[in-house]
Amino acid sequence: MASQALTARELRISQTCLTAKAFTERFYQRLNTERHLVKSMYEESGKLIFNGHGYCGPEAIGKFYENLPKCTPTIQGFDAHEIDEKYLGGTPAIVISVAGHVRYGNRGDPSSSSYDERSTNLKGVLNFFETFVITAKSGTWKIQSDSFRHQNCNTDSMLKADSWNTSMQE
Repeated sequence: MASQALTARELRISQTCLTAKAFTERFYQRLNTERHLVKSMYEESGKLIFNGHGYCGPEAIGKFYENLPKCTPTIQGFDAHEIDEKYLGGTPAIVISVAGHVRYGNRGDPSSSSYDERSTNLKGVLNFFETFVITAKSGTWKIQSDSFRHQNCNTDSMLKADSWNTSMQE
């Protein structure tokens, strides 16, 4: 007869999945509507690699995101795994892999970089893959590492385009 109570391992897996789901929803909601708050989700030593361009610390990361064009991310799926605490000196950590697509610009706005005036439809939906390592610090989960990559475009030339303010890159 199978036990109906969750084992300690099953409980940790369940908690990891719930934490990852809540974190992912909060991150992309903030990116979409409260971009100025995204930087508060990073540790002081947090790092972001966005299509090969690196940023370190909440201020540099926040400046990058605030200068990114308006976007609407859609999550297609995510996966999460607990990282054994012995690897981070006893700090709880989770690695989260996210797949989705993002649309840059505003629907119906001809000045938007993704507006197609011939059809009035948005173009430029880009697939992406993003991996976070989050750690539990002071009762909250913070991003230690974030690696973002568009999957179907030449992002290096996109970052150099006039519609992207990349003056903070070095």
